[in-house]
Amino acid sequence: MRWLLLDEILKIEKGKIAQTRSHFPAADCEFSPEPLLLEMMAQTAALLLGAESHYEKDLIFAKIESAEFKGSGQPKEALWIEAVSEELRPEGAWLDCVIRTECEEIASARLFLIHIDRLIPGQTNSVTFHEAFMNHFNVREKLK
Repeated sequence: MRWLLLDEILKIEKGKIAQTRSHFPAADCEFSPEPLLLEMMAQTAALLLGAESHYEKDLIFAKIESAEFKGSGQPKEALWIEAVSEELRPEGAWLDCVIRTECEEIASARLFLIHIDRLIPGQTNSVTFHEAFMNHFNVREKLK
């Protein structure tokens, strides 16, 4: 996960749900928030799908089937991101994601992520779930 947009991993229930917390990055210039919101959802979804391979395989964010963004501008309060899937498969999964503030749902999407053995040929460890990321967020300790 190269664009780290998550602040905290709240929980990962293998095969069921992943929940994270974040905030909207501050910016000195105007920009569209939608790509960053999608990336937050994809990172949360990756935590759920990655648990299926014990975070040993890499993942590719392959497709956005649908996405809806509500409201305008950049939310100032904390964001809670959730990803769920009804059918996680060894090769990948469709995941339903939502982002909420304390008061409202601000975004939702249906994303497709794919497992692959390695993004970098010859690499022995996962690039997606590298040790610095895993240790920083204590990912394995959050997995239930």
